[in-house]
This record gives sequence, structure tokens and C-alpha cells, in this order.
Amino acid sequence: MKSTHLVRFGAIVALLSLSSFAKAEDWGQWRGPKRDGHIAGFTAPSVWPQKLAKQWSVNVGEGHSSPIIVGNRAYVFVRRGESEWTLCLNMATGKVIWEDNVAAPFDSVIFPAQRLGKAPRSTPLYHDGKLYTTGINGLITCFQANTGGIIWRKDFSKAFSTPMPVCGAALSPLIDGKRIYVHVGHEDKGAFLALDKDTGLEIWKWTGEGPGYTSPVLATIGGTRQLITASHNMWISLYPENGQLLWSIKVRQNYFNHNSITPVVKGDVVYCGANQRPTFALRVSKTGGKWVPEKIWETRDVTMSTSSPVLTGNMLYAVNEKRRGQVVCMAADSGKIIWECPGNKGENVTLYDAGSCVLAFASGGDMFVYAKKSDGLQEVARYEVADSQMWSSPAISGSNILVKGASTLTLWKTL
Repeated sequence: MKSTHLVRFGAIVALLSLSSFAKAEDWGQWRGPKRDGHIAGFTAPSVWPQKLAKQWSVNVGEGHSSPIIVGNRAYVFVRRGESEWTLCLNMATGKVIWEDNVAAPFDSVIFPAQRLGKAPRSTPLYHDGKLYTTGINGLITCFQANTGGIIWRKDFSKAFSTPMPVCGAALSPLIDGKRIYVHVGHEDKGAFLALDKDTGLEIWKWTGEGPGYTSPVLATIGGTRQLITASHNMWISLYPENGQLLWSIKVRQNYFNHNSITPVVKGDVVYCGANQRPTFALRVSKTGGKWVPEKIWETRDVTMSTSSPVLTGNMLYAVNEKRRGQVVCMAADSGKIIWECPGNKGENVTLYDAGSCVLAFASGGDMFVYAKKSDGLQEVARYEVADSQMWSSPAISGSNILVKGASTLTLWKTL
């Protein structure tokens, strides 16, 4: 285990360039500021240019983990050889400010895991001056975000007989007050944990089932705050204060299918989906003192694999796995397909709502810009933003689009 801190000249440059990035809203966690795929404060060009302006591109390492942007710094979590690396870079130059690396053994004979590789899946989380990472084998680290100093590190690979899911740990952590939430262990046996974000000490745990590949969200339903996520075979809601199971619904999976979608919540309705399984909406209510999730619609016309949906008004933007990455618009109140793009965009597509438009980042390396219409979307621009496979979701802050390719990190500007 080694940590290298290059705070010298790079840190001075970072401070001098702070004003260029401080006004934009940070993108400090999975799926953006609210974990819902909405880009706050994004101003689309009145006319999209022929090309985006490339600011810099650097080789950082392999991984499906998304980068994050905090002020004038970018953070990325990658694999080089047999180690996982956490990098802090200057947003203005792409120069490394600090870096940390730690051995990350991972070996799986299951085909999906071999195909996806050994690199991290979980996106780092920034909160209150600290940076949190979850390694592919369940190693959770809390860093001082400014310097890379390690505050605490916990290795959950030794807590269970089988240390991690078949394809490795993928949950992107979530902070709620003093708690940070993680789901560790294997599909067959694991625990959803609330840890003290400052010390790593356990506050509570739920051991009902091992993890899927979903990242949790917080929502208030019926006046009660709920922590909504998926385990291997279930969608679940836990009470954030003590981990009590409020409700659950089974979605049977195996090692080749998976729960990977981050849910979307509006009011008392939760929108869910899974690999090779129907997309559905749950209305959650409390009856006779018990929380009850009731399916209000379900459709097999759309199945979602690794691309999480985005909800705007009554429009649910999604990516249809059945059509190999076809972007679709669904009526949120019925599940009916309103519009679908011609052709398909690839095996994995990240969708973001950017206000006047929807941005789609396809695993082939292209960014598609869609204008919103009452009856769907209209493609108005297309850019190549990565020259390799792009399974990581980009980070967007102001006019900055930070893209992680197979091993490169590239900053683009829209204005």
C-alpha cells in the first residue's frame, strides 16, 4: 500500500485556477448532485457547435467508475495492474495533485466478470472535505480530499466466506447525516451497512440478503424517510435510522442477470427495472401499520440493464436493453412507450437531463444531444468524446464535460 502526495506546484496551480470552476455546481457523486441524472445549472449552447473544445486528455487507468468534479478538482478511481488507484487532478490542466494506490486482488471464473475486467465499478463520493471509495473487493476508504491522507480504511473482503458479488462490488456509496451507506459481501450472504462517515464504525446493519449492483437513493414517502435500493433478488426499503426493513418486493435473479439500476422516486412512486426483467412502477403506501409496495404498471416492452432512467415530469427517459441501447421515452403514469430513437446506441448508455435537452453517452464513445419535444426527443448533435469504450458515466459541471474512456480521462467544454 503506497500513497504519493504531489501537493507542491500542482496544488498552487489548482488554487490559482479555482475561480474558473468554483461557480459551477459540483458533481460530487454517482449520477450528479441529487443522484437522479439531472444536471443543475447547465446552459446549452443556442446552437451546438460542430465540435466540442477539448481541454486536455490524460491516461489514468482502467475502470467503469465515474469521475467526479468538486470545485477545481477532479477525482477518478481506476485500476493499474493489480492495484486500485485514486487520483486527484487539477481541472484546469489535468495534472495529478495527489494519488493513492492499494493492492486489489480480484479473480472470477464467471464469464460476465471476466468480460467486465478487474477495474472498479463504484463511483467515488465527495462530502464535507472527505472522499470515499469502494474497491471491487469491498475495500472502503475515506480520504482527506485535499491531500489524499487516509482517515480510515475498512476491508470487508474478509467479513464473509465469499467476499464479493460475482462481478465485484459496484454500489456507489451514499451519505446521510453522519451515516455512509454501503452493501458488502456476496449475493448469497452479505450486509447493508450504515457506517459512521468520520470513523468507519458500524452504526447498524441489515443482513436480509447480499448485494446486487444497485446504488441506493433516499426518499420521503408518506412522511417517512426511506432508503431504497436492491439486494440480489429484491427491491427493498430500509429505515435510515436503524436499518429496519420497511418493505420489499422480489425480482428473481441469477448470477447472469442482475439488479443494477438506480431507482427513481417521485412522490409515493418508485420506478425500477433490471437486466432481462420488466420495467415497473411501485406505489408505496402504509396500510394497517404496514408498508405495502403495489405495482401500478409493468411492461416487458422495455428492459433496463446497466442504464438507469431519468424522470422529468411525466416523461421517463430510459434505455431499452432489448433493442441494444435504444433510447426511449415512456409515460411515467402508464409505462407506455411514447417515442423511441431509430436504431440503437450500444450496450451501455448514460442519460442525463440537461434542462432544455437530454444528453446520451453511448459506450461506443459518442455523446448524443436530444432536444425535448412534447412527443419525445429529437437528435440535434452528435460528438465523439472518447476514442475507446466508455462504460463510465461522465461528470458534468457548468460547461465542463469530464469523460472517462477505457483508460483515458478527457475534459471537454460546450462553450
